[in-house]
Amino acid sequence: MKKRSITIISILSMFFGAQVYAADAAQECQKLQDDYNVIYASKGFCFKDPDAKAKFGNENCFTSKPKFSEKEQQRLDEIKARQKELNCK
Repeated sequence: MKKRSITIISILSMFFGAQVYAADAAQECQKLQDDYNVIYASKGFCFKDPDAKAKFGNENCFTSKPKFSEKEQQRLDEIKARQKELNCK
């Protein structure tokens, strides 16, 4: 009986642990996308994505091909790499 209870508890903890990880990953994915979009918005990018438009607006946009500093490009590349690791949408 004890062995069965331990097995059930182990299975449940793995399931709920996976659920928490998925929620954490989803939050991180959203933060990464927001960080990415902030860099674009700061360069006057005109968003086509409805969510980005709603969050960042297009009132002051003026380009579809922004130019980035080396540091900004490096951060954008880091964000994309992390999004890939997390399998973000």
